[in-house]
Amino acid sequence: MPKSDIGTEEIDSAPLAPSRHTHVPRNSSLGDLFAEHVVRSPDAPAVTYGPVTLTYRQLDRVTNSLAARLRELGVQTDRLVAVQADRSVSVVVGMLATVKAGGAYLALDPDHPAARLRTVLEESKPVALLAEVGGEDPSGLGIPVITVAEHLGEAVRDSAAHDGRVDGAAAPEDLAYVVYTSGSSGTPKGICVTHRNVAQRTRGVDYLNFKPGDRVAQISNAAFDAATIEVWGALLNGAELIGFDRDTILSPGRLAIALRDRRIDTMVVATPLFNQLAADDPSTFATVSQVLVGGDVMAVSQANSVAALPGCTLLNGYGPAECTTLATAHHVTPMPAEQLRVPIGRPISNATCYVLDDALQPQPAGVPGQLYIGGDGVARGYLGRSDLTTERFLPDPFATEQGMRMYATGDQVCQLPDGSLDFLGRSDFQVKVRGFRVETNEVDATLLQHPEVGEAVTVADADARTGDKTLISYYVAAAGVSPQTDDLLAFLRGRLPDYMVPTRLICLPELPKNANMKIDRAQLPALEKSSPPADDGVRQADAADAVDAVDAVDAVDAVDAVDAVEVDDEITALIGQLLDVPRFGREENFFDAGGQSMLAIRLLTQVGRRFHVNMTLAEFFEDPTARGIANYIREQRS
Repeated sequence: MPKSDIGTEEIDSAPLAPSRHTHVPRNSSLGDLFAEHVVRSPDAPAVTYGPVTLTYRQLDRVTNSLAARLRELGVQTDRLVAVQADRSVSVVVGMLATVKAGGAYLALDPDHPAARLRTVLEESKPVALLAEVGGEDPSGLGIPVITVAEHLGEAVRDSAAHDGRVDGAAAPEDLAYVVYTSGSSGTPKGICVTHRNVAQRTRGVDYLNFKPGDRVAQISNAAFDAATIEVWGALLNGAELIGFDRDTILSPGRLAIALRDRRIDTMVVATPLFNQLAADDPSTFATVSQVLVGGDVMAVSQANSVAALPGCTLLNGYGPAECTTLATAHHVTPMPAEQLRVPIGRPISNATCYVLDDALQPQPAGVPGQLYIGGDGVARGYLGRSDLTTERFLPDPFATEQGMRMYATGDQVCQLPDGSLDFLGRSDFQVKVRGFRVETNEVDATLLQHPEVGEAVTVADADARTGDKTLISYYVAAAGVSPQTDDLLAFLRGRLPDYMVPTRLICLPELPKNANMKIDRAQLPALEKSSPPADDGVRQADAADAVDAVDAVDAVDAVDAVDAVEVDDEITALIGQLLDVPRFGREENFFDAGGQSMLAIRLLTQVGRRFHVNMTLAEFFEDPTARGIANYIREQRS
């Protein structure tokens, strides 16, 4: 890391134009800012999930009730409350009630392995755990579990007895939430974000236009920091937060209809999902006024197709969780087809960006350097990791206000002639998979916990067709005993989130080393396409003929053509073409053959168009094979 004790006299100027400063209250808590809208528009809708709508007055009452219960349990400033629910009104109620009580929320993904959840809970030591339907503490640590549903009934939300505000006296610099991301040391690390950080990113901002009465989609996993923009962007600006269930989000046809029917004005979407949806049907976003995309590299062709939609403003956003989700944004306009990348833009309001060399000297336009981010969005640091906080959060030598810090992102960028930033890639082994940040060292460390793995290294591989990144792990068996691939995958799935589990595991006699005896990633063997067994497979040529036969039939007659073309053969052809494998078996597992969620969405989109069925990702997971899809089609026809 570069030194952080450089004096301001050694630096001539900051390389980027200063960010725009907006008049956001710097001395207000999130509870204070929410209370303004309770007074101003008490009967305006605040949150809608399915059939449940809460007005600002009702949301205030149910969160007062829950906040009072949290105070009884000892929640106070900087004490954490875990929230274990996803995409439900309980999540929003849990977040708001916790900050009202003076504490900080920690959103947990219920789909994460129990071992990982326990690791997070052991480190964070929450006072309580909020669950949608109650139950026992899943960690076994004895954390009190509170059922959020008990505070959502009509007896609470329609009773003036709960109008008295619960105020935990949180200050702007107190914690609002902690979000965990992948850690290079092999364990996840918690990022501590304050009330001021959140307010500066979501109240009166210049990158999106949040207005009272707007309808903001809530599609992000609560444990993903993009939910910060959705939830607080709506509730601190008098807008209505509209919840979407997972099946709708991952079904392009359903999502387009839902966005239109629910009259969504603003949505935030992870880049891999955006790339997939825009490639399949750009008009998915046709009825949305503002689309903020972030988390990975936006595809130029997909960006152009959505940017051309009348009335739709497309933004390419960038920002690490350490800077409260977002730091730069670029208003996307049609670009030349040969352009390689979509810029990540300029600093958003109340943020500053510097492109510096290893000595913390500004780099001129066009010269690559590491991106450092300053301003009011820079988080407090890492939970319980003072050494790592000191390493990554440095004194800001460019700031006019004393005590300000900047975050060393580890990302390589350069400034373009127009002053915007071009993202060039990581300078370490961190990658983005499905919009989530992954330290490949954590995957390696988990692999090495297996008793039959002696060495391991994980790299990212980009799909040439979609640009989506997947993880490939190379390993060496310990003492010559090679574990079964299925057993090793099961071991990983029990300890890592789904997006961190490699799509391929490759056993080598040894890992290549350089002269310093470090693993030489450049010398790892090139990847070869899998060749599935042929026991029930279908020849690719025959399968292609099957596809051609249906292509020759008018779309409205596609279902009738099923009788003329063997369904199983056609589905194997679609999967074979999608995975780019020479042969694919009817009963072979799609994911074991290298498939992943984004490709599954594409597959189901193609199946839906061809056979006029609407199979969800959850239904596909039940039997992720060609035969499973074919059986689903037959069931729908019958």
